[in-house]
Amino acid sequence: MKSFESLRKRNVYELVDPPKHRKIIKNRWVFDLKSDGRKKARLVAKGFSQVEGIDYDEYSHQLVRFETVRMMLALAALKNWHISGLDVKTAFLYGELDEELYMEQPEGFKIPSQEHKVMHLKRASTD
Repeated sequence: MKSFESLRKRNVYELVDPPKHRKIIKNRWVFDLKSDGRKKARLVAKGFSQVEGIDYDEYSHQLVRFETVRMMLALAALKNWHISGLDVKTAFLYGELDEELYMEQPEGFKIPSQEHKVMHLKRASTD
């Protein structure tokens, strides 16, 4: 899958042996059908299994509001500014994680002869 390959190329995770005394986060695939007929698959971590104070200290989820993007584009149009690039879909790939998080390898993408290993998450991966 294209998005999973993007995670690998951007060094979002590394395969490691499961650490002792650390919870391994489970995951699942979520499939959507777009209005234009395209199919989309997302890997979703089951983060609800984590315990505050043990697996993480606090939770913050930074999102760009759609209204902010629209306002920036409108301002650029009004001021005749040039926008050279905008990457919102993979912006989350650049955020470093504060906690040590380990997730099982996703179904259908387990590395042969390394099925026992888990993914040590190095960057945020919400979409």
